[in-house]
Amino acid sequence: MLKKMNLPNKLTMLRIILVPVFIILMAIQVEGLEWLKYVAFAVYAIAAFTDFLDGKISRKNGTVTNFGKIMDPLADKLLVASGFIMLTGLGTIPAYITAIIIGRDFWVSSIRMFGANSNVTIAAVLSGKIKTFFQLLGILLAIIDLPVSAGGGFAAFLTSSINMNAPQLFINVFMTVFIAGAVITTIWSLVDYTVKFKKYINVED
Repeated sequence: MLKKMNLPNKLTMLRIILVPVFIILMAIQVEGLEWLKYVAFAVYAIAAFTDFLDGKISRKNGTVTNFGKIMDPLADKLLVASGFIMLTGLGTIPAYITAIIIGRDFWVSSIRMFGANSNVTIAAVLSGKIKTFFQLLGILLAIIDLPVSAGGGFAAFLTSSINMNAPQLFINVFMTVFIAGAVITTIWSLVDYTVKFKKYINVED
């Protein structure tokens, strides 16, 4: 199957494959193995870069396929959801933020199903891409911030900034800004998709 795929679709599949690798690395964040967070960061960064790269290549070469239209958003959702879920489990990001992120993805997926029922492929829109940018950057910063935010979470800088050195405070504040931006753009994207594609939501059939 992989031999028949174009390069963008191969990059999409690579992103999906890297998700369980990232989950395993994050699941073994224990004392003495803290360095594994940097490996997890690298894996996540590579996966996030493939998201940018596959879209750029497919648009440049005109190789947009139905497989890519379906699997690329799915790969993005898997990557984002795994990051937020694992960071919530480690006490860095509050559960309500993860619930908003994943809830939005379920809703947009349902809209895509309605579109498919009408033989329409609903591709990503600008709000979704901006949302993904904030989410991925926020997750990467949160991974680096793990030792600082453990137990404190998203707003740790409000209560424990006195105990942080300058680099830790810098990372923590920027992580907080990007996660807050992710929440705002996620809600914007949810409303944007709903307004633009509500005509495909058939409540009569």
